[in-house]
Amino acid sequence: MIASVRVFLVDQHDDARTTLAQRLHRDARLELVGVASCVEEAAQLLPKARPDIVLLDIRRHDGSGVDACRALHELTDAPVVAFTSFMTPELWSAAREAGAADYLLKHIDTERLTRAILRLAERHQKRTTPRRQ
Repeated sequence: MIASVRVFLVDQHDDARTTLAQRLHRDARLELVGVASCVEEAAQLLPKARPDIVLLDIRRHDGSGVDACRALHELTDAPVVAFTSFMTPELWSAAREAGAADYLLKHIDTERLTRAILRLAERHQKRTTPRRQ
């Protein structure tokens, strides 16, 4: 099990970012290492943040959520997780093609959200950890 997971959040809504930050701070196993409202802002912050996982609000007002996912996937080795209020099969398919590792629904309770983030980070770490010879 990972001791601590470094989380970076990209959400265009100020209130949503604030609320999620408060939820994530409730568990010592999660460390919020950065927040951004858009990909451009995230691009400047990600190198120093070095997240283990990126949560992206994929439902953006301008419809660019899948493009944002693709851009973030290219900017970081951390898994990009679509974070949304609801997911359609079509959006999930497009997000997966753009590099999303998984998706989480915003309305899940904080305990389940924390467990899901920890599980996703651990699964990604196992895939990227070289095997011993």
